[in-house]
Amino acid sequence: MTERTTRLLSAGIVVVAALLLGIRLGGDWRYLHDDNGAMQTTLALSHVKAGLAATRGHDVFTDRETGVRSPYGHHPPGIALLLAGAFSLAGSAEPAVARGVVALFHLGSLLCAAWLLRRLFPRGPALAGTLAFAILPMGAYFGRMVNYEAPCLLGVLLQLVGFAMHRETGERCGLGLLAAGIVVSGFFDWPAFFFAAAIGLVAAVDALRGDAGARRTFFLAAGVSVAVLGLDLLHLAWAAGGSLETLTSVAGSSAQGVTPLTRPWKFLAGQLESYRRYFSHSGVAASLLAAALVLAPRAGLSRPLLAGAAGALRRRLLVVSGGAATAYVLAAPSWASIHPYWKFYFLPFVALSVALLFAALGRLPRRLAVLAGVLVVVEMAASSAYMLRLRHTREGAYAIEAAARVRARDLRPEDVFPPGPAARGGRTR
Repeated sequence: MTERTTRLLSAGIVVVAALLLGIRLGGDWRYLHDDNGAMQTTLALSHVKAGLAATRGHDVFTDRETGVRSPYGHHPPGIALLLAGAFSLAGSAEPAVARGVVALFHLGSLLCAAWLLRRLFPRGPALAGTLAFAILPMGAYFGRMVNYEAPCLLGVLLQLVGFAMHRETGERCGLGLLAAGIVVSGFFDWPAFFFAAAIGLVAAVDALRGDAGARRTFFLAAGVSVAVLGLDLLHLAWAAGGSLETLTSVAGSSAQGVTPLTRPWKFLAGQLESYRRYFSHSGVAASLLAAALVLAPRAGLSRPLLAGAAGALRRRLLVVSGGAATAYVLAAPSWASIHPYWKFYFLPFVALSVALLFAALGRLPRRLAVLAGVLVVVEMAASSAYMLRLRHTREGAYAIEAAARVRARDLRPEDVFPPGPAARGGRTR
């Protein structure tokens, strides 16, 4: 495969990803977990209508009748602030604007993932991993969901790219990207700190083995994470009048009472089924293969795939991406049981795992490797097509009801951006 062919295929994958993310871009909030979009829209409208001085730059609901504001405070405030800026620039708070902003972030994550995979794998496996990132339903559907996940994932990918660059070349710009990734992702969602902690732990192990570069990575990841997390918490406390109750109450709550300790097998079975639905059978198989090779470093396949300088970096990134995403799910198992997108942060791990699977297939006889590779791609595409069709055609009763509650109580787009004459039937004075 030539470099020109690789670039053309990569560009084609990005186009396919953009088309998938653009499905029903302007549709109303009526499908699975679309109520998140209605909620984030009204939080953003509070900033637009009242101004940052009144909202103190944090998430607040504004009662459309009384104007009374009440704090939300479950996450950092990045997504609502981002949407508030986009709405102000566009002069509109319609779903297409909100989804378009989030989809751009996810395309940015795809480009980062493609760059990372190309540094770690030969062209064929790298393209396979990039394709998985682009078309699997976890990214192609939830990558356009107006919520915290897609913007945060871009910062997470910057963390991984920065870590890989510094580990591979020792370039200080890699540490700069790592720091920037922690800041960006920490502005949007808490998994930022799970990934930073995983990078710090891996770096600490390397530092204990005498790696001076790893010591720098550890201290930077730890220092920037503590600073950003501290700012997030201080900002929330200041915006909420000196209290963290909005955060601590939801952190200690249980959505369904399903935890790994009380019902371990039910919890595990539910998570595996959700993983299969949104990452495909091939994604599950690739993930299991990657986990097995990481846990069995002396296995026959592990040596050629995860040994040497390049293989060791693959191993570290698999440990970081898989470990951080797993820790996030286990940190809030009750919420993970009802929100399949809680596993959104497994996307980098699955893309790396699919690339690793194709690298393993490359060790088979050529015809057998090509056949197996085609079957994997066909299965991913078929599974994704089925799930995306289901998600975009089956309305969600809860999403419709929750979006209606938000519109009945809190600010709506027309409260801040009144429709023009054309929207009112074309009448003019």
